[in-house]
Amino acid sequence: MGEIVIRVNVPEGYEESFKKEVEEMAKYLRNREKLRKNMEKLFGILKTDKTWKELKREMHEERLARYLDSY
Repeated sequence: MGEIVIRVNVPEGYEESFKKEVEEMAKYLRNREKLRKNMEKLFGILKTDKTWKELKREMHEERLARYLDSY
């Protein structure tokens, strides 16, 4: 696994939150194949009329809402 160093300018006070978001994204990218396999195992267990895309959109909206509420 390689290492990448990124330098960015962020507004004062946002350094830690930006770093946290980038680390979370990197963690997701490292584990996305494992997550996909786990989701395939769960396919059909959840009884709903919503499509996978609708469920995924709701999940992202809830995560965004929690993130915005934390400020």
